[in-house]
Amino acid sequence: MREKFYPNVGDHLYLRQLTGNEWVDMCRYPYTVIKVDKNRVWVQSCELVFNGPRYYDTLPDDIKEDPYGDVRELKWSNAKKLGGAWVYKNYPGDTYPSFAVFGEWDYQGYLN
Repeated sequence: MREKFYPNVGDHLYLRQLTGNEWVDMCRYPYTVIKVDKNRVWVQSCELVFNGPRYYDTLPDDIKEDPYGDVRELKWSNAKKLGGAWVYKNYPGDTYPSFAVFGEWDYQGYLN
């Protein structure tokens, strides 16, 4: 079990899921930490920059902070399958919450 930690404002991360479906599990969406308190972390989605045509499997040419991006609230979870992580529940009772991987921005859209 990973010990609870607190990221810093400005840290890069991506959200992903562990569902058992390889197409869903490959998806990654970049965010930036914008606020941290005792029990919660708020993150804001990033802007994906595409210099050419965008198709379903096109990766971005750049990822930038987006001051108008979607804000999500993460809470710490000690769930066994994640070993302890900051998570975002997509809806109440969500069995496969998105969890944060800190240290970099990464993007991979749904390809199936």
